[in-house]
Amino acid sequence: MKHWPTKPLGDFIAKRSGTVDPSRFPHEIFDLYSIPAFDSGEPEVRAGNEIGSAKQIVEPGDVLLSRIVPHIRRAWVVGVDRGRRLIGSGEWIVFRSPQFHPHFLRYFLVGDPFHGRFMQTVSGVGGSLLRAKATEVAKIEVPMPPLAEQERIVKLLDEADDLRKLRARADRRTDALIPAIFHEMFGSSAQPWDSVPLGDLVQEFRYGTSNKSTAEGKPTLRIPN
Repeated sequence: MKHWPTKPLGDFIAKRSGTVDPSRFPHEIFDLYSIPAFDSGEPEVRAGNEIGSAKQIVEPGDVLLSRIVPHIRRAWVVGVDRGRRLIGSGEWIVFRSPQFHPHFLRYFLVGDPFHGRFMQTVSGVGGSLLRAKATEVAKIEVPMPPLAEQERIVKLLDEADDLRKLRARADRRTDALIPAIFHEMFGSSAQPWDSVPLGDLVQEFRYGTSNKSTAEGKPTLRIPN
């Protein structure tokens, strides 16, 4: 394993991102990186009069880490400027620096080594009231390989993630396909096969047996089999 130099995350926390109160711009349309929008992978497109509180100003390439409900791993890279002001929930810790590839840092922030440390910074009374302390998160060290190496790592992890998604998609299609095939073969009354009660095909129904299968006679199928 390579031993890259490390730096505290505090070196990369955006110090002067600024804030805006969208309600003062009721007809302006914003790209809002809210916590609920994270699961969709796209920011909410909202008018200022639909946004209820002041928000952070974010920039393309910023890396956002949710400090609320910290057991759910939420790290998000701000996308391209689509001609609207980019704003984010105050629950995000915002990282900004030319020293890291945004997706390299995102992968680090959702990985097990970081998450274990991250959960040690949490305080609160439980549930949605748990929050990570940004001042403590700032002390966590992040490995800093050269940018070219960061890009290579991101490429490998992106390829692995694409394979994982393809596998998950194939599993979902298989789960849907097998019942459909079974129904097509056995579920239609138009099929010409006869049917009989299951009891006509079984010598005995009872909860269990201590019989063992032997080389002769009828086989016994028990729970361990």
